[in-house]
Amino acid sequence: MSGRYLCLALAVFLALFCAVTAQTTTPKPELDCSERNSSCDECIKNVKCYYCYQDNSCRLYPAEKILPRDCALSKARWGISCAINFEALIIAMSVVGGVILISFFCCIYCCCCRTSSKKAQEKYDKEDAKIERAREERRLKHAERRAERDAKNQEIRMKYGLVKEDNPYHRFDQN
Repeated sequence: MSGRYLCLALAVFLALFCAVTAQTTTPKPELDCSERNSSCDECIKNVKCYYCYQDNSCRLYPAEKILPRDCALSKARWGISCAINFEALIIAMSVVGGVILISFFCCIYCCCCRTSSKKAQEKYDKEDAKIERAREERRLKHAERRAERDAKNQEIRMKYGLVKEDNPYHRFDQN
């Protein structure tokens, strides 16, 4: 099994290495972004560019820094629409990501709890059945001992002539 993980890790490493070192023949993005200064909509069609309303310019998105530093986030537009500023986009993406993560963990928790509660219930059911069987065995042994005791008592009564009659009440003769 560890061999599979090693092969998978090696494959991922090679894929990432090839992606990083691959030479592309596309034009430099700085030139492409600076040529799109005509409007915000034209600029954000290229995902590598963002539009800054401070100086109405299209700039290359700084992927290594994550957030653009040379333009205020409230004035930067990127991605979906020019109507949504970068701050709102970050907040919306954070909320959506948080909801997805919470939902994912809730699903995992529910699945684990339901599985463990079913196993626990099965365990309790088996234990209850075992206790019930033991209780029934004790009741049968008790009934058997009582029957033996009654039989012995009956033998002793027969031996000494102390037999119980079925009806302890009898009529007095009127003499």
